[in-house]
Amino acid sequence: MISRVAEHCFWLARYLERAENTARVLEVNHTLLLDFHVPVEQQWRPLLIISGVHDYEGEPAAETVQEFMTWDRDNPFSIASSLSWARENARIIREVISGEMWERMNFYHLWMQGGDSRAVYDSHRGEFYAQVRRINQLLHGIADATMSHGEAWEFFKLGTYLERASQTARIMDVKYHTLLPKVEDVGSPVDNAHWIAILMSCSGYEPFHKKPRQLPHDPASAVAEFLIFDEQFPRSIRRCLWECESATASAAGNPVVRGPSEPERLVTELIAFLDARKMPDVIREGLHETLTHVVDSVHQIGEAVHATFFAADIGTPAVQVPPEVPSPVASGMSQSQSQS
Repeated sequence: MISRVAEHCFWLARYLERAENTARVLEVNHTLLLDFHVPVEQQWRPLLIISGVHDYEGEPAAETVQEFMTWDRDNPFSIASSLSWARENARIIREVISGEMWERMNFYHLWMQGGDSRAVYDSHRGEFYAQVRRINQLLHGIADATMSHGEAWEFFKLGTYLERASQTARIMDVKYHTLLPKVEDVGSPVDNAHWIAILMSCSGYEPFHKKPRQLPHDPASAVAEFLIFDEQFPRSIRRCLWECESATASAAGNPVVRGPSEPERLVTELIAFLDARKMPDVIREGLHETLTHVVDSVHQIGEAVHATFFAADIGTPAVQVPPEVPSPVASGMSQSQSQS
């Protein structure tokens, strides 16, 4: 399998996952603000930071941020841009993905380009974001059922779970600590509501409540433990890294006569970092510090994947703009806000 094809599979998956994550956090944030009072400066700017947008011009008001993060084609992190780049990657590797997957990908591309999607957005915002989530979920289901599970599939899976691991860590850190920076609010009903919103932003509300656990348990620690360490939830950081470990090993061929590739080594190191800790250790060391380490490590893994598997095919640049979501540390937020 040539590196160009592998790279398009990798970024097709990442763009689809990125569009779904953006839709989910926009919808959850919109619903949260209907039920709770949040200071104006803490309402929509965290969503920009989660997406890696640190140079937003003007006041981050509700409608302007949603418009920017949904439709702005000049914003490389918007839903429209992500789905457009996903479709472009799919178009280039039509011989690798199934006909059913391409047909559905193209259908949703045309839907986003036409007036029907804008009509749904204007009349029923929640339904629009739900439809964007379903786009990614449906395409992943079609890919799983119709693509051969060979090298192309492993790179598609690697892109999916690497993006998920990063997004889960970023949502937990940035969204929570920027919306609720006051220590005296910890443990309050509003605090619990924010943790529920974080669960919903990661599609973890139902799985979290269906998982047996001992009571009493601090809600904040329980949610954080679930999203970081749970072994079964497909969006927990640990589960995503396990999937990345399997995908990188399969993509590299993993012959016994050689050592692990650089992406394999970095994924294994990050898994070992989490395995060496339990939730009390994370709280003692700092939730922010742990999540920042995860985000930075995922960024390094992405760079290693590019250097190991894709960089050799210099003559055919892949459609992969933007490269990685910038770290929230670059946003200039204060340490008191505990940004990731």
